[in-house]
Amino acid sequence: MILKRTLQSICILTINPNTTTSVILQVVNDDGALLPCAINAACLALVDAGIPLKHLAVSVCCCLAETGDVLLDPTKKEENTMKAFVYLVFPNSISSVVQQGSSTPDKPMEHGIITSVTHGVLSVENYFRCLERGQAATAKLSNFLRNKLQSRLPSDLPVDS
Repeated sequence: MILKRTLQSICILTINPNTTTSVILQVVNDDGALLPCAINAACLALVDAGIPLKHLAVSVCCCLAETGDVLLDPTKKEENTMKAFVYLVFPNSISSVVQQGSSTPDKPMEHGIITSVTHGVLSVENYFRCLERGQAATAKLSNFLRNKLQSRLPSDLPVDS
C-alpha cells in the first residue's frame, strides 16, 4: 500500500483518466532497504514506460544505531540489528514540491517529503538527523539519475538544467 500511494502521488493521473497503469515488482533478493529499492525501481520503470510524472521520486533508508550513528542503505543484517530505521522518499528536486516563501509560522514545512515510514523507537531529534542525511543522500542520487536519464534523450531534444 505504501508503494502504491507513493507512486500515485508522483503520477499525473488527470491526463488519461480512464487508463490503468500496473507496476509489478518481483523481489529476487532482499539484502536490505527493500522498500526504497522498490520505489526507485518502480519510478524508473514509469519513466522508461513514458508515464507522465509530476517529478521523479528518490528513496533511501536511514538506520539509527544504538550509538546514535546514522547509517545509509543498510544490509538486511544491519537493518535487523539497528535500534530504528526510516524509509524516506523525496522528489528529485525539493524545489519542485516546496515553493520558496511558502513557509508560514503556523504551518509546518514538509521539506518535500513524499513518504516517510519509521520502524523502531526514534526520538524527534534522531528523526531529523535521519531526515538531513536522507536529503543529502537523495540529492546526490537525484543528480546521478538525472545525468543518466538525460544521456538517454535523443540528441535533437533540448535538455533543461
